[in-house]
Amino acid sequence: MTTLTSWNTKDIRTILESGQFNTEFYTSTYPETQTTGLDPIIHYVLFGCREKKNPNEFFNTEIYKNLFHAVIKKEENPFAHYLRNNESTHFFEKGLLQNYSHDMLTKCYTKFKEYSFFSPDYYRTVNPTLKFSGISPTRHALLYGIGEGRDILCPYNMAQYFGRECKKPTAYKPDTTRTVGQLPQTVGVFYHSAGNSFIHELAELLQDYLSQAGLTAHLMTEKTPLSDKPDLCIFCAPHEFFFLEGSEHWKQDHILEQAIMFNTEQPQTLWFTRGLIYCLMSAGVIDICVQNLQAFADIGLNVFHFDPIPKVQKARLKPADKTHPFFRVLPDAAQSGSTPLKPIAERAIDVSFFGNSSANREKFFARQAAFFSDYTCFLYYRKTDGPLTTEGQYDILARLPRYVAENSKIFLNVHRDDNHFFEWHRIARQGMASGAVVVTEECFPHPLYKNGEHYLVESGRHMPNLIEWLLNTPDGEKESRRIQKNAFRIFANTSLRQTKNHDLLCYISSVWSATP
Repeated sequence: MTTLTSWNTKDIRTILESGQFNTEFYTSTYPETQTTGLDPIIHYVLFGCREKKNPNEFFNTEIYKNLFHAVIKKEENPFAHYLRNNESTHFFEKGLLQNYSHDMLTKCYTKFKEYSFFSPDYYRTVNPTLKFSGISPTRHALLYGIGEGRDILCPYNMAQYFGRECKKPTAYKPDTTRTVGQLPQTVGVFYHSAGNSFIHELAELLQDYLSQAGLTAHLMTEKTPLSDKPDLCIFCAPHEFFFLEGSEHWKQDHILEQAIMFNTEQPQTLWFTRGLIYCLMSAGVIDICVQNLQAFADIGLNVFHFDPIPKVQKARLKPADKTHPFFRVLPDAAQSGSTPLKPIAERAIDVSFFGNSSANREKFFARQAAFFSDYTCFLYYRKTDGPLTTEGQYDILARLPRYVAENSKIFLNVHRDDNHFFEWHRIARQGMASGAVVVTEECFPHPLYKNGEHYLVESGRHMPNLIEWLLNTPDGEKESRRIQKNAFRIFANTSLRQTKNHDLLCYISSVWSATP
């Protein structure tokens, strides 16, 4: 006969009233309890908690008991104590995220479980060898899966989401009615010194925009000491900044929860998944892709689309660049100099492309090799072996693409896979701002730049037809000049730049005003 103490009765009542005891989970996870003849809740209170059994897939009895043993009464059940005192904390183990508090991880979990791109069923399916007894797929993905480099986000969810987002109107409409509120005295725009040169460029552009808007903004790196911490931190490319060495001292709750993350990656990539945890911790997210914003906004993050308007400036090479084999293979006319304003007809290179290798690009260039062999081309795509930095063996690739584009009639954009994001850096920064005509596979809609006005879209199979028309016919040459002129018209629009500065100030103000 089982005898219940007054503490047992009180604990059972608390657990029953909470409705959080999962009988099916308890009996299926611990099948031996089915032969005891006891109600599962009674078994848990009397025996299960001492045997390190859990009442549901979210609560870990042993870890909770170890952390709160000093305040749990001798006969009190740990789960009942949690329900009475700490229910606002969705308690769970820290996994690979030991640097962060339970409160911070609770906030991350609350957002992550509602995130559009995540599906517990998908995570369970693509990780069939994992045992989920005692931990849900959602918590495992957050605490272990991201750090282990697992496949986290569901491609079916992403396809449905972006299908909806791409149907929405994307025309840029400046909101001059918004007013700027309280602002931080200092802003630090962080990038990792060993990271991708593209991120360094974006950090410089963002810092320039903030400065033009009247803020005291400084470029900072992982080497910046904590004593120099600005009022507001903006971390560019969190997937780089927090995963490359040297940034450990910035991984603190009070810094991250008041910071802005500038995401530059596409959700189907491992790099995006790496940075996601820091986006979940942050006070707000800036994203270079406008279609990404709604998914972050849906989980309560303050979001902003930042697509800096490139300045039409001449590319600058280092003296050593001109002795590099990449430079020496250029046509003589291209070696003599460059300028974005050079007329299309006077450019020495017909077609150019820069990017990392992928199956999609390999297939495209292999299929069209015979076509390109009839033209003067500079086609470069490399196997990824780390960030493309501004120093080291391949540092020339941080500068050469723009120089080559200024000498190119056509600048290609071939996507690395089937996810057709608007490649801002290649299309706007390197291509259009260099005066080349961008020919690209279909892209997600962009608020400013439009197909047929600022760049031209064609399928990979039919790109040669478009390129041949642009290069070899009077109508094609006329179209090239029109596209170039339309792009330059946007880049020269000072009032547009001012309204975008105002938008950025309003966003910074909204984040800062909501920060403790």
